[in-house]
Amino acid sequence: MSAPVLLTPAEAAQRLHVSDKTLRRIRQQGHIRYVAITERKIRYRPEDCDAYVAARVREDHQCPSTSRKTRPSTSSTSNIVVGDFTARRARKRSAKRKG
Repeated sequence: MSAPVLLTPAEAAQRLHVSDKTLRRIRQQGHIRYVAITERKIRYRPEDCDAYVAARVREDHQCPSTSRKTRPSTSSTSNIVVGDFTARRARKRSAKRKG
């Protein structure tokens, strides 16, 4: 029986096209499986790297809320009211002094 192929952190990072630091963060967050040879000696199986990549695959699609076809027409004026926070704070302070 042959020994399983294990990648060093540098080899696994290269395989994933990330830095060693990013791979360490991914591992610490529990997103990728690893083999702990000792407490400090960490190795990665190639199939675990491949599984991590497969789990991260996303399909690009257009968000319906930003599509020009479904976007509601907007008027040139806005319904947003901007408050004068300085005046509001001054009113609060004067109310505290009176009360």
